[in-house]
Amino acid sequence: MIVGMVLMSAVLEALSLGNSMVSIGLPNILKEFPTTQGGWLMTVYFLVGAVCAPILGKAADLYGKRRVLLATMAVSGVGALVCAVAPSFAVLLIGRILQGPILATLSLIPSFIRDIYPPKQAAFAASITVTGMGAFTIAAPTVIGWLLENWGFRGMFLFDAVWTLGLCLAIFVTLPESDNRREAKPDIVGGLILVAAVVPVLLYVSMGRTWGWVAASPLLLVGIVLGFVFVRRARTAEEPIIKLSLFRRKSLVFVAFAGAVCYSVSAATYQLVPLLAMTSRDNGVTYGLGLNTLEFSSIATPKQLATVLGGVVIGVLLARGRNPRIFLSLGLALFAASLVSFALAHDTFATVMVGSLLLGLAGGVSTAAVPNLVMRATPAGDQGSTAGTVQLCTTGASSILPVVMFAVLAPYMVPAPEGGIFYQDQGITKWLWISAALCVVALVVGVTVLRERRGETIEEFSVDAPETNAGAVDEVSSSSGRSE
Repeated sequence: MIVGMVLMSAVLEALSLGNSMVSIGLPNILKEFPTTQGGWLMTVYFLVGAVCAPILGKAADLYGKRRVLLATMAVSGVGALVCAVAPSFAVLLIGRILQGPILATLSLIPSFIRDIYPPKQAAFAASITVTGMGAFTIAAPTVIGWLLENWGFRGMFLFDAVWTLGLCLAIFVTLPESDNRREAKPDIVGGLILVAAVVPVLLYVSMGRTWGWVAASPLLLVGIVLGFVFVRRARTAEEPIIKLSLFRRKSLVFVAFAGAVCYSVSAATYQLVPLLAMTSRDNGVTYGLGLNTLEFSSIATPKQLATVLGGVVIGVLLARGRNPRIFLSLGLALFAASLVSFALAHDTFATVMVGSLLLGLAGGVSTAAVPNLVMRATPAGDQGSTAGTVQLCTTGASSILPVVMFAVLAPYMVPAPEGGIFYQDQGITKWLWISAALCVVALVVGVTVLRERRGETIEEFSVDAPETNAGAVDEVSSSSGRSE
């Protein structure tokens, strides 16, 4: 159980690494590949992950969660290798596309844990794995800074490849396959329609100011039309990528909506924190600490520590039977507090540190709550597909909001004297207030329209249930091919 939890935590650290290293290393990447579209390195990563999550969730129900998990990690590892040797920005984007499927592990791993761990241990293990064991998470900013300073962004991606592929091998020889199976048909066509609907809208948002909002409007029209096509397919397909009927349950609507806000706000704000810390005031801005990539770890490492501590504490409380809904609401409140803190002051080391600590704590609390909310309201046989549907909402929002953020910041963009660009303080503050308001709205909707009433909760999974799966855990060290 301990070895399995450590390995699966490390897998999700590969996911976190794929996110944070691009945020920190973007200036280094843009030096070699000058472009104004660097934000797409994050967008394609999250968008592919969002679409893959429900598809791979259903594949896991059909073919086995361990098998799908290993295939996902292998593809992501190859993607990291492609990024490490990329001769152009276009090839780098292809590598990021291949890395994207690892985001599906956010739903695959909690589902896998549910199948092979007893209920009490499963609640704790799911919370710990999605927030990390802490050893690498806390050191990640320093490691990324060191890699960038010594080997550039290529060394950073090479490290990611070795980490991911090495874990893939370790899980292959260590953990058993889940015995739970369910007939399912992954809706690949539906996923392609969804991508075809989302990408034109994102292009319209990100490029509309450059091309002209009216001139780019056909992109928006195409996206809307394909969006209607996608909804129609979701209603008529036998196994759609999104089960619209699931959203008749308030508990799942809440976790999908609140989780989407938490994940997307964190994805956008995580890109702002390096901007606030590493921008130089020599450009004439009223913010910026002028830190290099290694010095930035003095802010990023405490933030990661707050994330880990938040996840561990919530994991312990969830294992004692606490309602995870409370903690997702708390996560929204902490995100709002962090954003308000940043909006009020972000021009000194102390103010950036306070906002970052609140941001890290909010991330740990919310990410620990989401998988447990899904498990609590979902039958075991539907766990993979339902978790994938919820992750499509959360990760899909994470691919959209950063693009919206940079569209809001675009009018405040100013060329730097030494090359590159920076954003004026008014634009950053404006976005911080907008995202804080989004968190407050989600919190209000959660405690009013989507509140739980007595007798409404469908608690299919409980930490107080008999430990019927204990035998599966006792066999963790058995041959990896036993159940196959």
